[in-house]
Amino acid sequence: MENGLLKIFFDNIEELRRAAIRLAIPIIVTFCIFLMFDLRLYTFYGYTFWFLYPDPYRNIGAQMLSAIILHVVGTKFKLLALRPTDGVVADFYACMFLSVIFTSPNIFYQISRFVGPALKANERELFRIITIPALILFIVGSSIGIIYVAPLMFDILYNFDVGIGVQPTMGISSFVSFFLIYVLSFGASFETPVIMVGLTYMGIVKSETWKAGWRYAVVGALIFGVIFSPGVIGFTMMLLAIPIIVLYFAGIYISVRIEKKRVNAQPIPGKVDS
Repeated sequence: MENGLLKIFFDNIEELRRAAIRLAIPIIVTFCIFLMFDLRLYTFYGYTFWFLYPDPYRNIGAQMLSAIILHVVGTKFKLLALRPTDGVVADFYACMFLSVIFTSPNIFYQISRFVGPALKANERELFRIITIPALILFIVGSSIGIIYVAPLMFDILYNFDVGIGVQPTMGISSFVSFFLIYVLSFGASFETPVIMVGLTYMGIVKSETWKAGWRYAVVGALIFGVIFSPGVIGFTMMLLAIPIIVLYFAGIYISVRIEKKRVNAQPIPGKVDS
């Protein structure tokens, strides 16, 4: 598989260039829309609907940031623009994040279209099977991180700051970069069972190996939590580690089912179909 992928890259540079263009154009177009327009309600003959209105300062990225700040931070933390460019950087981060999310189906499609010729039939079938679950798990993980975990985490951090008698403040650029990395890492952690099932489906890793390595998986999840969680307190580490551990055991269960299904599908030696 690896040699086939390398051959595709080196023997089809022109196709790679076209694939990169097909991937980049939708991202750039949506980025410009999110950066140059905002969403406004308009009532026409009793019907209310959203429409795009040119406004580079109160654009869609800025509207998303305002909603996130209100939901996650509220009035507890005082967000500051420490440099004149902090607002611009935060807005660009938000617009790029939105453009990647909105064009993610096209990103997956272009990747599968490019690497497809280098894959075997069972590998193409695996890619087709796991694409939708991978997208769903990433969206679910990111949504849980935004809606439930992030507000709880900032509440705890706020209480610690107040407990030692300091005024909680944060730079807007630091908040946005941390928040987006946190959401992406939380969504990526939900891909654990997809990776496990894919490796088992390909026959690279047996389900017994996943079972035997559960202790290492727990330690790895804790290390992942330490790296990507804010601060050094154990609670924020566990917020990331616990979902990975739960999904790891879910991956074990699905991997066992896949192997059993494969064994049952194999013909019994010596048996002749009538």
